[in-house]
Amino acid sequence: MKKALFWPLLAVMFWLPLPEGSKPEWAMGILVMLVYGLALFWLLGYALNRLPVTLAFQKARWFHLGFILVTCWLFIQQMPLPVDWVKVLSPHAWDIHSQAYLALGLPLPDLLPLSLDPFATQVTALLSLAYYLLFCLCLLLIDRPEKLRTFAWVLVISGIFQAVFGSLSTLSGLEVLLFQDKPSYFGVATGTFVNRNSFAGCMEMTLAAGMGLLIAQLNERPSRDWHEWLHRTLKTLMSNKVILRTGLAIMVIGMVLSRSRMGNTAFFSSLMITGFLYVICRKQLSRGMVVLFVSLLVIDTAIVSQWFGLEKVVERLEQTSMERETRPNVAEVTLDAIGDYGLTGSGGGSFYTTLPAYHDGSWRGFYDLAHNDFLQFPLEFGIPAYGVCQHSCRLNLSGFA
Repeated sequence: MKKALFWPLLAVMFWLPLPEGSKPEWAMGILVMLVYGLALFWLLGYALNRLPVTLAFQKARWFHLGFILVTCWLFIQQMPLPVDWVKVLSPHAWDIHSQAYLALGLPLPDLLPLSLDPFATQVTALLSLAYYLLFCLCLLLIDRPEKLRTFAWVLVISGIFQAVFGSLSTLSGLEVLLFQDKPSYFGVATGTFVNRNSFAGCMEMTLAAGMGLLIAQLNERPSRDWHEWLHRTLKTLMSNKVILRTGLAIMVIGMVLSRSRMGNTAFFSSLMITGFLYVICRKQLSRGMVVLFVSLLVIDTAIVSQWFGLEKVVERLEQTSMERETRPNVAEVTLDAIGDYGLTGSGGGSFYTTLPAYHDGSWRGFYDLAHNDFLQFPLEFGIPAYGVCQHSCRLNLSGFA
């Protein structure tokens, strides 16, 4: 029964980024139904004593506690509460709700939600619970090294598909997403995402999974003679290492074609930092690791990436200035909003509803996200809930260590 659930889990992981990162509401609905269905089948198997609780799931107890508390808080945010409670807990939310009813000429009801957008908060709560259940399913169903390798391969294949699709869409001039025409970011690769930064983030995660797979297959013992070296070389050329290494190069090309400043900076800097930490932890540097990191930095970056416009990424980095960026201004007014909704939050998913009241005219356009989770989460969830989430993650990491 575990195998019968493991393969649908892999299918969900591959599907998740395809419909614009499951950002549209219809894609969220599909994701929620798929994950809830898998979780229900696992519970049925557990009730029949066919599926056990893994040690990895048990060790994540602090994460479970924190996520359950935060998810419950999201449901509380969108629930109607007595007006007097809302007035005490969140005066700004009460004031905005009062003005809205006054503008519509309606009497103020006896019950009001803490959230400025109860529907968006309800969707956020359902989606957050779905991602939590997906995390739990991974802990419960990936219980052997073979399954972990298969899971990592699915992530890599997903990343290769995104890179190929995004690169061909851009280089061919078609500029399409998987289910519609691309609405923005023309001339740069976005894969099946609308935003190039989301695509670059996907490449970072799948590249990391591919690097892990490749490092796990390295042979640390040096060859005793040229016969053994030749045997290893031929064996490598006939193995999936070549496919994996080619896939990494394709994903690097997709990353470069995204022209994402922080995406490329984060990947290449993390690559060097990780290599440095690997040497410190292992206290040795094998020939295979040297070849791998040099090939990534020299072949993928200095040679292949030059054909696909690495210099344009460099130009974007050089032209970056605080005067031309609007995100710092958005971050500044978000801090002001956090001061007003710090206790209870403005409601999960309500950033685009909350921000206009703090618009100071320093930027144009529509921001439905803060582009900074360290600001958006405290604003929407409240500082206490955000602190619970952060603290539970730290406790769980220390527990695993």
